Amino acid sequence: MSRYVPRHARATGAPGPSFLSRRSTPRNLRSDESGSGASSRRALLRGGAVGVSALTIGGLASAPASAASIPAGIPGQDVSTYQGSVDWAAQKAAGSRYVFIKATEGATWRSSTFNQQYRSATSAGLIRGAYHFARPDSGDPEGQCEAFLNGGGGWSADGQTLPGLLDMEAVSGVPNDFGLSQQQLRDWISGFIAAYKAETGRRPMVYTNANWWDEVVGDFAPSNTPLQVAYYSSSRPSKMPGRWWDWDMWQFSDSGPFAGDSSVFQGTESEFEAFVGDAGYSPRGI
Repeated sequence: MSRYVPRHARATGAPGPSFLSRRSTPRNLRSDESGSGASSRRALLRGGAVGVSALTIGGLASAPASAASIPAGIPGQDVSTYQGSVDWAAQKAAGSRYVFIKATEGATWRSSTFNQQYRSATSAGLIRGAYHFARPDSGDPEGQCEAFLNGGGGWSADGQTLPGLLDMEAVSGVPNDFGLSQQQLRDWISGFIAAYKAETGRRPMVYTNANWWDEVVGDFAPSNTPLQVAYYSSSRPSKMPGRWWDWDMWQFSDSGPFAGDSSVFQGTESEFEAFVGDAGYSPRGI
């Protein structure tokens, strides 16, 4: 079994370690391993309804239309292979402070653009980190966590590295519950979090939306785990998933102001610094 190598043991600026029921509901098509073969967007709440919108990528991704307003908070974004080469200087000029970059999915898939996106974002002065697209139907949580850590998802207390992000949502062509019971899904999520904490010293953040989580995971939230909630609206999220009662990050748009998806961190500058660099960070809503 390969082992995670802490970021501080490698060159500065280098990417992370190389090494529900089945009813028909709108699905996320973002999975790079899904049967559809292509990703569009995450299934997210839009003013109380779940919606999926198409994504068109061409050439260098720069700051989208500036008309999109940014809610109160510390702004940032997330990107994947579908953004390709991003003009990170333009993202920073538009106000982005940080970025989560898709590194891995399931047990074996790795992003072909992660290293380049990670290094370029670092060079532009953005705080950066990685996210893992969970596939509970294709491998145990410990194995997927190891793949994530080996694919760039590590963390260190350098003040420039975001904690890992565990992306939990529906996948096109796969049952909403991944063919698992509610308790099995809860155990899978908890297992990934425990494995990540054992290797890095802190818990990852969980990304999800209330509709999917409440349907398949139910009245549950992993203890002491930060939340990034997806809710596409100009109004603050009106419903939290499971037992979370507040959010640490809110993904509010997939159409600007930044390339990929746009988010805000809820808190002061000092609280954001603690979120980034302190393994003992206290989540807002759990």
